[in-house]
Amino acid sequence: MKTAKQKRFAAIFAGMLCISCLSAPLAVDAESAGTAGENDTIATAEELPLNTAVSGDISAKGDVDFYQFTLPEDGLLQVSMIADWVSDFGDSYRITFYDAGGSEISQDDYVHSNTQFPANGWTAGVYYLSLAPYYADYPPASTYTLTANFTPKSQWESDSTYELEPNDSFSNANALTLSAPCRGVFHNYQDTDYYTFTTDQPGKLSVTLGDETQSSGYLGWSLFLYNGDREQIGKTELTQGTASVTIPEQGFDPGTFYIQVKTNAMTNVNWSGAEQYTLTADFTPTDSTYESEPNDSTSRADVMLPNTPVSGKLSDESDVDYYKVTLDSAAQFSLCLEHALPDDLSSSGTPWTVTCYPFDEKTGTLREDKAVTLDAALGKTKTESETVLVRGGTYYVEVRHKGYDGFSDLEYTLTMQAEMLTYTKGDANADGSIDSTDVFEMMYSCAKKAVGRTDDLLDGADFLAADIDENDTLDSTDIFYEMLYIASKGAGVPVDWDSIVK
Repeated sequence: MKTAKQKRFAAIFAGMLCISCLSAPLAVDAESAGTAGENDTIATAEELPLNTAVSGDISAKGDVDFYQFTLPEDGLLQVSMIADWVSDFGDSYRITFYDAGGSEISQDDYVHSNTQFPANGWTAGVYYLSLAPYYADYPPASTYTLTANFTPKSQWESDSTYELEPNDSFSNANALTLSAPCRGVFHNYQDTDYYTFTTDQPGKLSVTLGDETQSSGYLGWSLFLYNGDREQIGKTELTQGTASVTIPEQGFDPGTFYIQVKTNAMTNVNWSGAEQYTLTADFTPTDSTYESEPNDSTSRADVMLPNTPVSGKLSDESDVDYYKVTLDSAAQFSLCLEHALPDDLSSSGTPWTVTCYPFDEKTGTLREDKAVTLDAALGKTKTESETVLVRGGTYYVEVRHKGYDGFSDLEYTLTMQAEMLTYTKGDANADGSIDSTDVFEMMYSCAKKAVGRTDDLLDGADFLAADIDENDTLDSTDIFYEMLYIASKGAGVPVDWDSIVK
């Protein structure tokens, strides 16, 4: 049984019942409503007008008071409760919220002081709340006063200033405005919230989960980032007492993304009450020279052009970045990795290993013989590899954490510094013809190398022209093929290099 009356609140309670962004409670003339009748079930719940203070009391042992309130549109709801508290033990309440079907949304136990429950976005509809003694055998002796403060979504700073329940799956994820904080609430230990946003250009994206009110339980919270295919592309954990955590900035192609936040509490034993968080997704547009995650395999590699820098970062120790380079002709190239110095100059280690692999078109796999490798140290802002000579074709450049040295999520810039080469097979002296002078140059270079001399050996494009069988070695076999080609041509026999090298 409950005695209810609606009354105008004095100014002393205004700050207690409202947050700065909410409308002030509706003024209602004080009146005695007399006996309101039974309201011990949802079916007999008494109406709780929005922005209006309603008073009552738990009249006897076993009494429960139910209220019904209706939200005319989506908006922000914050319920406040005050009472003439006598003692923590005797004046403790259990407050439970329900949806229109009577399913529990959230429950707060041991409410024993003036309380503003977390402000949160709710969709339009009918809801219920109940008040019961936390200690069933000891009903509170004091009168309580409830106020359901409501602010329509149309008055929010942005459409995603607050979470809107229900948003517990990919299919009903809340739309999130980029670079604008969104406030949400975990209502129970099983609560999980989803958000989504879409970008129309490539860019760098990071996601931050904040605990400004230090309300997280001792098991903390989890934060996940997914791409449009709902593949996880980022994850981090917030531990109790931590102000915020961030999924580090990474580059992505345009598309749709999802964010999931959840409490790590596993049972009600781990749960003490509603937990408030803030969520922000920050986005900075980029161009095609910044990596686009996921690029952790050759099938997802970003395109890198010779002599054109690309930038990226390793988000964690397991992250790998791949870049695909197509050389239309032979080339001499080196790899160069640059990065800024860390804020902590005492940091050391060699966080990055960069490897270039030739791609075997016949097998569709990377060749085991690496073209070139470099290890980049944290304390050195620019690292260059040796220069290597390669034929035209497809190559993949891999950037990964070295595995046993200090990890760094600093942004890097990677360049394939290439000089493109042209040559004609067999024309070892590049004079425009294939003849005995080419044979002489090949024999002379082989002879000097055999006795350990390194001066005036065939190199660069001339070496590639002389390496007839393309096994990266100049030897007697190449000289034999050269002489056979010249002899066949001299005898008027139709010949090409494919018929010579079988």
